[in-house]
Amino acid sequence: MSDAIYSGDISGKPVVSIEYFPADGLIKERALATGAHALRRFDPDFQTVTFGAGASPVDGSVEWSTRLSQLTEVPTASHLTLCTFPTKAELFAFTDELWQAGIKHLVVLRGDAASDDGGLGEFESVADAVRALRKRRGWEISVSCYPETHPKAESRAADIAVLLDKQRAGANRAMTQFFFDNDDFYAFRKEARDVGVTIPLVPGIMPILNAEKIFSFAEDCGAKVPAGLRQRFEACGDDKAKRSDVAREFVQEQVRDLAQNGVKAIHVYSMNRVDLTADAIRAFQACFDGRETRAKLRLVS
Repeated sequence: MSDAIYSGDISGKPVVSIEYFPADGLIKERALATGAHALRRFDPDFQTVTFGAGASPVDGSVEWSTRLSQLTEVPTASHLTLCTFPTKAELFAFTDELWQAGIKHLVVLRGDAASDDGGLGEFESVADAVRALRKRRGWEISVSCYPETHPKAESRAADIAVLLDKQRAGANRAMTQFFFDNDDFYAFRKEARDVGVTIPLVPGIMPILNAEKIFSFAEDCGAKVPAGLRQRFEACGDDKAKRSDVAREFVQEQVRDLAQNGVKAIHVYSMNRVDLTADAIRAFQACFDGRETRAKLRLVS
């Protein structure tokens, strides 16, 4: 992927990627499998699989990465959360297993662990881990970035400097924390470009499946929720149909505005849900071909 995807012209094929998380339980597993297979009709460029929750979050990560890769035939990336691995040996053992399973793309993240080493295990930084992984094998590597600045960053400039270090270490792209005000992304993109960040900066899109939960999560992540957006949901009261309509309208408005401002790639945090993920992708792709994507979602039971 080159920086040409931010050239500003609405032409060519847009780049779309989708995030899933490992499912637990037969019903959820079946829903994830059928949902990912359905979204394949939008021809995503790649998909990512997060770590699971619980005492052993890596459980299921290799399984679901390989399972979804085989089921959908879509290039698949596994998250690599550094705080999960106390030692480099443990991390390399996990990544070796992924490589042998045919997974050649990593999403390298610091993680949220509150430990004395800052959640980095034996690495000095995420950039240090990227550099070590790059030397070990020919990984494709994605990293994270924060349009509204990481909550623990010393400053905006320091946060962007961290991103620049990741680029220098060999990261191929940076996918953003989700945001609801596109102006924050545009400002961040300009500042990053001004200091030499050239890798693609891919907006992370979070469909609002449950406004209260998503907005609360946003506050914890340092992502602001515009007052106008809150008001749109509050005006719906408890009417679930109206709330669904607002969620659909907003995600479509957001991705269309991004496309009109030179963005040719998005990464959708699907939360393992097909409906709003499909709405976001369909609206984004339609900006480039002048019509609604004719992907027909048929969930096979």
